[in-house]
Amino acid sequence: MVKKKKVEKITLKSIFRLVVFIIIVFFLINYLDKQKNQKTIISDPTLYVGESLGGQILGEIYTKLPQDSQYQLNHFDQTFLGKFFNNSSNFIKNQLDGFPQKQIKQFKKDLIKNISDDLIKDIDNQ
Repeated sequence: MVKKKKVEKITLKSIFRLVVFIIIVFFLINYLDKQKNQKTIISDPTLYVGESLGGQILGEIYTKLPQDSQYQLNHFDQTFLGKFFNNSSNFIKNQLDGFPQKQIKQFKKDLIKNISDDLIKDIDNQ
C-alpha cells in the first residue's frame, strides 16, 4: 500500500491560528519580562552573581570582625594557609606542564603510526 502525500495548503484558518499563537507568545514574553524586572533588586552588570545582596551581608559581617581577623583576610597570601595554597597550586601547575597538548600530540603520533603499520601490512599481503 502506497500512501499518497497530502497536499498542504496555506488557508485563512491556518494564518489566523498562526497570528493568534504569535500574539499569545508576545504577551507572555512581555508579562514574564515585567515579572522578572520587578524581582531584581540591582541589575548592575559589573557585579558578579549574588554580590548585590551577598556583598551587603558580607560587608556587615566584615565590619564586625576584630581588627586582626580583618588584617588576616586582607593579607591572606601572607598567612600560613595562603602560602600553603599558593605553593600547592604552583606545584600542581608545574606537574601538569603542557598536559593537554602533550596528550594530543602523543595521540596524533600513535594514530599515524597505527595507520602506517596497517598500510604496510596491506601492501605485504598483496
